[in-house]
Amino acid sequence: MDTCKRAARYLARRKGKTLLLFQLFFLVSALLLLCFSIVNGTGQAAGDLRSNIGAAFYIRPYAQMTMENGAVSQGGAPTISQQSIQEVLDVAAGQVKAYNTEHYGYAKSDRLHFLPGSGDNQSSNMGQITAVRNSNLTDVFLNEGYSLLAGRHIQPEDENKILISAELAAENSLEVGDVLTLTHAGFDQEDGAYVDTIPEKTAFADVEIVGIFQCGNAADGPDTPTPGKAANHIYSDSHLLVHLQEQQEGVYEGEIACYIADPLELDALLERVKAVDSIDWENHILRENDFQYEQIAGQLQNLQNLAVALISIASAVSVAILMLILMIRIRGRIHEAGIYLSIGKSKLEIVGQFILEAWMLLLAGFFFAFLIWLLCCEPLNGLLFGALAHGTGTAALQTGGNGANYLQPDLLGSTVLLAGELGAVLLAVLAAGGMVLRLKPKEISTKMS
Repeated sequence: MDTCKRAARYLARRKGKTLLLFQLFFLVSALLLLCFSIVNGTGQAAGDLRSNIGAAFYIRPYAQMTMENGAVSQGGAPTISQQSIQEVLDVAAGQVKAYNTEHYGYAKSDRLHFLPGSGDNQSSNMGQITAVRNSNLTDVFLNEGYSLLAGRHIQPEDENKILISAELAAENSLEVGDVLTLTHAGFDQEDGAYVDTIPEKTAFADVEIVGIFQCGNAADGPDTPTPGKAANHIYSDSHLLVHLQEQQEGVYEGEIACYIADPLELDALLERVKAVDSIDWENHILRENDFQYEQIAGQLQNLQNLAVALISIASAVSVAILMLILMIRIRGRIHEAGIYLSIGKSKLEIVGQFILEAWMLLLAGFFFAFLIWLLCCEPLNGLLFGALAHGTGTAALQTGGNGANYLQPDLLGSTVLLAGELGAVLLAVLAAGGMVLRLKPKEISTKMS
């Protein structure tokens, strides 16, 4: 108890030196809290990054080109069946968390006046249909180029449901919940004019508008025909084009997109997918997309390496400065040590007081550094990790971790850090106080005279 009182009185008496040492402990603690939080935070962020961003692979057919009579003609697009898709899902062994299909066609309606494009006429008054399994998994929505303004997205269980653009809805005074009758259409050019290649209509479907989207910055060229305009694009469920006789059930001519949870598994999974022999790989391309995972993960690793380097440098510099300050501080207290020895205090008690003084200032500095870090960690987290998955094209697939404060100090980690600082200060004081422990009482008396 006497040692504690002496330590407290000394700190109160030597305000200038006390404040200097307190500031040192505060700065060191704040820097170490920052660096350790970054090291831990980047590890957590990398884990969330893998599950949030994920990865994707695409099975894309390409148009076959043949030479006929010296001219290039385009054959029909290759297709892929639902059976083949199921085989892909089977070899993925549960790693695919979502997939999407696409098929294309054209449709028109007596109730729809499409926004006119180049060469518009009554025959070309139609819109392109993209039939999908999940409309929120199409590139334009994943990349946030298009945004849903009202209603909901197309879902796998839907039948005869559509999404239309805000411009098309405004042009025809339509809103979510309205029902239209669509019929099939074909788009081609004859004698310089756009025509409907299906003049006799035999297939009709009553469809419900379940969502309205904004096309964003989609730009049409001056030569874009009416069906090709972005505002005339209609997204539907996978059954609509079947009902309109533009698609066979379970057969798709568009891209098949598969999204997986872990980008690190992508390469191994692709090798298994390539072994699915029911897919005509001569007419299909397999491509991959890690949504910039490697790039972002590399940035996180660089940040973590920088934090580790800062920890090493800060620790070494701090210990060196602390040793210097303590040695100067204790060297100036030789006379004080001699007085304590003369009144019967042991060297252990004297050094113990030095240690206690340093610990008291360290605890105070660490406490204030911790409080300030609690106030600052969230804005700094936003600066370092706020845009972690921005622009990766996976907004509809993210499952967690968004908005997480990766720099929030945890109690256990902070306790370990404080224990390490206490241990370092103990060693520094013992090293600096060695001159007191080595001196004989007579030597101290001599230094006092």
